[in-house]
Amino acid sequence: MTEAIRPLFRQPDTSTPASEPMLSHQPARAANGAVLRWTPGPDELRLPYCEDEPVPENMRQLGVIFDCLLSLRVHWRGRPDVLVSSDQFIHWDPAYNSRTNPANSPPSPDLYVVFGVSNRLRNSYVVWEEGKPPDFVLEVVSPSSRRRDKEKIDLYAKMGVPEFFLYDSDDKRGPALLGLELRDRGYVPLPEEPLAKGVIGIRSKTLGLCLGIKQSGPESPDSPLCCYDPTTGKFLPTVYDLADDTRKAKEEVAEARTEASTARQEAAEARKAAEARQEAAEAKLESTETKLEASKAEVAELKALIEKMRRS
Repeated sequence: MTEAIRPLFRQPDTSTPASEPMLSHQPARAANGAVLRWTPGPDELRLPYCEDEPVPENMRQLGVIFDCLLSLRVHWRGRPDVLVSSDQFIHWDPAYNSRTNPANSPPSPDLYVVFGVSNRLRNSYVVWEEGKPPDFVLEVVSPSSRRRDKEKIDLYAKMGVPEFFLYDSDDKRGPALLGLELRDRGYVPLPEEPLAKGVIGIRSKTLGLCLGIKQSGPESPDSPLCCYDPTTGKFLPTVYDLADDTRKAKEEVAEARTEASTARQEAAEARKAAEARQEAAEAKLESTETKLEASKAEVAELKALIEKMRRS
């Protein structure tokens, strides 16, 4: 492997015309709901951010990228110092000029993670403006990109990326998941280890997580590549897990509302029945008191009659 070289921090070539920033009609938000401010540096505005690499070839490849991207973003939601992004140019050489050297374009990894930088909107990631290369890079290999993605091993080593993972589900000649750690002389493979539920994975020291491959059927919406948190002993939830949790929570809320409504109705009916019983009891008491008064009057009349008869 090619030795990792020191980052290049020469003055950028200002001959390239400035690129127009990407605009959005709605403000983007982080996972915690905070608005992501777009505050690019001068070279981020100047350097190109469009690429000509092919889009993912199938839903499986696309699902792996987006499932992993969303799982990691949710995992670090609320962290303004963690950037999780995808499919952006990583400008690492200030001497690069897209007009004079178009063939040697900067890489645009399928997924990358950086710690200690602002979680803001970016046209591209400019290493010399951010002060460091990405900490973690994942490339999801397709049949047409296999050779190109594996050639990036040397490039990411030159950039100084501490960890580089390759996921290639169609390569029958090697492991589907390869994890590489940057050492003095280049990348060395990371060992596999057992995770939960019989899943075998690779521990990422940079992320503090494990990446593994689980069995999933052809009809399953989940991607085979999964993220596992060894500190909690649980897999990171996918967007489908979150959707299921949301659906279950809504069903539980609806069920609780139905139960509360039924209880209120039963309570109202019980109050009505109690009020009816109370009214009946009061009416019976009133009737009894009336009869008692009538009986007293009759007794008084009888006493008066008896007394009259005695006198006569």
